[in-house]
Amino acid sequence: MDGRTVIGKMPFWSDSRLWNAFMALTIFCILVGSWLEDPFLMLVPGILLGAAWFLADLRQVFYLLLFFIPLSIEMNFSNGLGTDLPTEPLIILMTGAFVLLALHQPNKIRFTHIFDLLLLIHLAWIACSAIFAEIPLIALKFLLAKTWYILTFYGMGRLFLTSPKSWRIAIWCLLIPLAVTHIIILVRFSAYGFSFKDVNSVVGPFNRNHVTFAALAVVFLPFGWNLFRSYRHTKILQWVILALLLIILVGVQVSYTRAAYLALLGGIGSVFLIRYRLIIPTLVIAVVAIVLFGYSLVQKNRFLEFAPDYNKTISHFEFEDLLTATVKLQDISTMERVYRWVAGSYMIGERPWTGFGPNNFYQNYEVRTVRSFQTYVSDNPEKSGIHNYYLMTAVEQGIPGLIIYLILIFTVLILGERIYHRTNDDQGKRMVLTVLASLVVIHVMQTMNDLLETDKVGPFFFMSIAILANIDRISQKETSTGRTPTDPVSTQSGES
Repeated sequence: MDGRTVIGKMPFWSDSRLWNAFMALTIFCILVGSWLEDPFLMLVPGILLGAAWFLADLRQVFYLLLFFIPLSIEMNFSNGLGTDLPTEPLIILMTGAFVLLALHQPNKIRFTHIFDLLLLIHLAWIACSAIFAEIPLIALKFLLAKTWYILTFYGMGRLFLTSPKSWRIAIWCLLIPLAVTHIIILVRFSAYGFSFKDVNSVVGPFNRNHVTFAALAVVFLPFGWNLFRSYRHTKILQWVILALLLIILVGVQVSYTRAAYLALLGGIGSVFLIRYRLIIPTLVIAVVAIVLFGYSLVQKNRFLEFAPDYNKTISHFEFEDLLTATVKLQDISTMERVYRWVAGSYMIGERPWTGFGPNNFYQNYEVRTVRSFQTYVSDNPEKSGIHNYYLMTAVEQGIPGLIIYLILIFTVLILGERIYHRTNDDQGKRMVLTVLASLVVIHVMQTMNDLLETDKVGPFFFMSIAILANIDRISQKETSTGRTPTDPVSTQSGES
């Protein structure tokens, strides 16, 4: 399928009559708009041109969406609604385009991979839990957002991210604006002497806080390293890419985000685990350790022994003090997380099957908190979530929802390791390591945050799985035919 199928194989402007008509309309709108002093009328040609371009070549619009991810700005309106501009409107448009494409040429969209099925089951259970939600309206909004993220970044990723060339274009589209935002933020931050207490005030407007700033950077870094390795025969480009990656890495360092540091180490460590076929033992050890730790806490309510001293659990303005306070359980951000985790555990016990509904944690957790864990920021003015994606999934979608999500990510990691060892092409092999490392970074970050529904992290999660499915498809063909093609991933949609 070639991404230009909505209105034909060739862009409409290849027809001289349509092009002349468009130019005449442009002149007319500019003249009449100027005379009437109506700026909207003057924008009509641009809107029409953008719509035509959108319909003519969805692949380029997909790349444009990736370009805007580092530049997107969160907007909150007086009526309580919020959106990310310009990414969310583009995501919704791409979702509509995917649906139209599926209706127009259903035989061209055949998603039969195990990842397709697991994502469908994941989405279906979210819909089921939304039906039983405490507040159905906000659960429905979550369901819609999850749907258009899957259709745009996974669906379009399956169609467009199918070859080394497409991967490189996508990574460039992310690298350039990400590096620009980091340069702007670092220059601005230098005026504050890179002070820990001022970090949140300089990362806007592109990031909500220092956590999203660091999360986007560490999730992208494996892709950036892949791009660097892709140009090993072009030293100038390699030096440019390396310089940009170092800027991004400096941004991670001065973000003072503990979860990002651990996640980056986890991503690096995952490369060795995959190469030595240690993913399954590592997952088994991790699950057993978490279960035993959780069991020890609930036995005779031992978790109450970790309740903080309200007067000592405070904010810290030096990063070294923050690290020390974290170890002593006196850091306010860490203990506020525990405060919400305890409430979340009670919520899971109250509704273990369908949960309270997607996006329903904030509205329901406060009456279930344990006051001995309360901190100075427990009033939660930001209306933030539980700060642990796995707990949040169990709270809002029930234990079945958590199990489905864990099956999805475990399958991706385990099968991803097998795909790596089955793939013969160097570029495909390197890309498998890239997406798996990025996914590990995401999963580590999710232990202390819930960022998968943000436009800074969510796209990487779904695109990584899509790329992995595409590589798996061709590696299976290689195995069945016993040959190694020159192009590691043959395209479903052609190259642009």
